[in-house]
Amino acid sequence: MKRCPAWRTTRLAIPALAVFCVVSLPCRGQAPPSGNSSPASAPSELDLATYQAELNRIHEVSKTHADIPELRRSLPGEWKVRAGGQEYSVPTKEISDALRQMEVDPKKTAPLEERLNAMRLQAEAFSRPSPGANTAQAEEKLKSILSRGEFQEAGGPSAWDLMKARIGRWIFEHLLRLFRLFHISRKTGDAIGWAVLFVAVVALFYVVYRFLTKSSRGVDFHAQVEPNASDARKWVQEALAAADRGDFREAVHCAYWASVAHLEDIKILPRDRARTPRESLRLLDRYPKEQGILQAITRRFELIWYGYRPVSSTEWAGTKEELEKMGCLQSSTAPTVPS
Repeated sequence: MKRCPAWRTTRLAIPALAVFCVVSLPCRGQAPPSGNSSPASAPSELDLATYQAELNRIHEVSKTHADIPELRRSLPGEWKVRAGGQEYSVPTKEISDALRQMEVDPKKTAPLEERLNAMRLQAEAFSRPSPGANTAQAEEKLKSILSRGEFQEAGGPSAWDLMKARIGRWIFEHLLRLFRLFHISRKTGDAIGWAVLFVAVVALFYVVYRFLTKSSRGVDFHAQVEPNASDARKWVQEALAAADRGDFREAVHCAYWASVAHLEDIKILPRDRARTPRESLRLLDRYPKEQGILQAITRRFELIWYGYRPVSSTEWAGTKEELEKMGCLQSSTAPTVPS
């Protein structure tokens, strides 16, 4: 009789144990499928080659619409990419957002393509050598560029600029104190202060201008611009010397300037070697004889000197005759005339 309660307890426990086994077995049987359905997380730490391969894998898998949800869930929050001895953090949010758009509309592939292309370019940038080795060279180049005149103001105000600002501030502060004594408003005081400053600047520029003009008057600018009276003879001597050595082109060139210098010596032409040959001819309108001789010499000079026309001894002989008509060869040829 004492064993009856224990027997009854045992009989009640057996059905309860059976029910528990029945309930728990299906749950254990369903665990593996649920584990298989969850996507395998992609590795978050990658080297550069693996990172590039992962981008290509995402591009290929995204072409199958059914695999996009699992692909999106497999992405980590960011990748740690090791390249060139450094580690870069690459977030995957934009890829995940693009994949979510493709889940809704498979035709929206442009955002994913653009992001993957940008990340591929970024990966190529990771593969390039780091510019750290050339840092010193780059700094030297930057300093040489910034030392140019157009970048002189890039370094901020100079000591002189700061001094001018302090002087201006000191003047305005004392003017404001003075205006307060006379009960002048701030607006009126500012106007008067700017007027005083303007007058001071104008006075300073005037003083500098007077100083520079006075200094320039003391400098002797009378260089040897005007030829002296012996220039014509020197040109004739150089023309004869050039003809003797066979350089008739130079001889004609010197003969032209000898004729011009001769006309300047006799006060028919003003002394100005910046004048063109045609301008010299126009100034001789009142002297038709000299104008005709100089015109013949000028025509031959322009063709030979500027037109590079070949010149012979005959051309020089004609030019020499014109010089004799002009009167340039009287003093130089007189000693050679036979008595």
